[in-house]
Amino acid sequence: NRLLRQYLPHGVDLSTFSQAQLSAIARQLNERPRKTLMYQTPAEKFAQSVASIG
Repeated sequence: NRLLRQYLPHGVDLSTFSQAQLSAIARQLNERPRKTLMYQTPAEKFAQSVASIG
């Protein structure tokens, strides 16, 4: 939630943002490396998990 507040302050009206803008924010958040994932992005970790299964 704290990361989201960097892009969307508390109380901001989401209807003022286009779907493209909200998607860009979501993409930026999902492309951030995470310490809990050994500094991989969620997409990298997901791809690694899928590759190990199939």
